Amino acid sequence: MNINDYRKKVFLNSQYCTYYNENNSTVLAGIMRSFGYKYSVVLPDEKLKEINKTYRKFTAIMNTCVAVEILLYIYLIIFPFFTEFIKMPFIAAVLVLSLIPLVVLYLTYIGVNYLYENYLTRYVGTFQRTKFKPQLKNIDEKAFSEYKKTPKKSAYILGAMIVIFCLYAFVPVLIENLNINKKFNGVLKTSNIYLTFVPISAEVYANRAYAKFNLKQYKDAEKDYEAANKYSLSDTFSDDILGVKTYYLDKDEMLKEFNAAIAAEKEEPVKYLLQYEKATYLLKNKDYNSALKIYNSILNAYLQKKKVFFSPAKAYYNRGTVRNILGDANGAKLDFEIAKRMCPECKFNAETTLVQKP
Repeated sequence: MNINDYRKKVFLNSQYCTYYNENNSTVLAGIMRSFGYKYSVVLPDEKLKEINKTYRKFTAIMNTCVAVEILLYIYLIIFPFFTEFIKMPFIAAVLVLSLIPLVVLYLTYIGVNYLYENYLTRYVGTFQRTKFKPQLKNIDEKAFSEYKKTPKKSAYILGAMIVIFCLYAFVPVLIENLNINKKFNGVLKTSNIYLTFVPISAEVYANRAYAKFNLKQYKDAEKDYEAANKYSLSDTFSDDILGVKTYYLDKDEMLKEFNAAIAAEKEEPVKYLLQYEKATYLLKNKDYNSALKIYNSILNAYLQKKKVFFSPAKAYYNRGTVRNILGDANGAKLDFEIAKRMCPECKFNAETTLVQKP
């Protein structure tokens, strides 16, 4: 097939091919292009020109309706009930997410096509329904020449779709890089825009939560971490939520949160991590005796070669801080030496390690 025949094939399958003549009859395309409308005569050029304009108006109406329906389905059905769909059995989810929109779109095609048929009946006359199956030999060269000169708006639409896809795919990466570079206000602005259009992105919620945490917007950060858990269908960010709470809950409430989390945790290494965080919280809140007991307990577990997820160097340093405050200068000096030997490059502090960079 040469390039000209290929172009003609494209023309036959495009919405620019609205009619063909066969056996002294004109067959017009329907909005649903599998349908055709056959007239017993060859229609004159003036009438075909008017039909072409009207056909394109109707296809524009149809495409607009389809686009609006898809957007409404996404924003009114899929986004609000996303987690419910994910929890449904796979077959049921596929049926709900595919059959309903397909039925609505089909009814839209039927409706617009019906209006177009009424126009043909009034403007052209009665017709015989048939299949619209143009072939290369049926092509009107004048119509094909006009098609070649016509700007292809579909290329702009395709370009817009590519841009939208790139934004959807790469904006979360941009947000993550902003967090890495500590541009937290930029994270908030970009995330707010992205989540307006894609309000189910667990990754972006988590990044925005981390930025809010660093900007000391603790309650808002907690809400975003909860949303990240919701849309990831997991408890991945539960530790982050616990860490954020240490910055705004009062002491009694926070200790209840720690005790509940430790009691609910089944993995021993994670229990030790939570105990370390509780001890560090107590240190930060000047409850030194309680903090010392926990540091002694978890460091004893570490010395017994048990698996732990907390940093032993930080635990030694923090215990040294507690010992120093309680008057045990020798014990404090020993703990500081061990900590520095274990991690010479560490910057020690009494801040939570539960809130992690996404």
